[in-house]
Amino acid sequence: MHPTAPSPFVLAKTFVFRRYITLRRHMAAPAMTPAVEAARKARKLLKKQAKNERLRNFFGWCEGCSAYGSIF
Repeated sequence: MHPTAPSPFVLAKTFVFRRYITLRRHMAAPAMTPAVEAARKARKLLKKQAKNERLRNFFGWCEGCSAYGSIF
């Protein structure tokens, strides 16, 4: 049991505090050097290529199955 009633501002305070923590983390992050930025873009490109390959394989399989009259 709580000895006092909770404040009606608890949710608002939580919302503001979480946004403050997020903003502080982004402001404190050091600026990326060009090498780090290039490495990040290369990683994202590889990840995107892998995802596109997976989707091509999956939808190619679906097209193959549709040739059998949707029995799968």
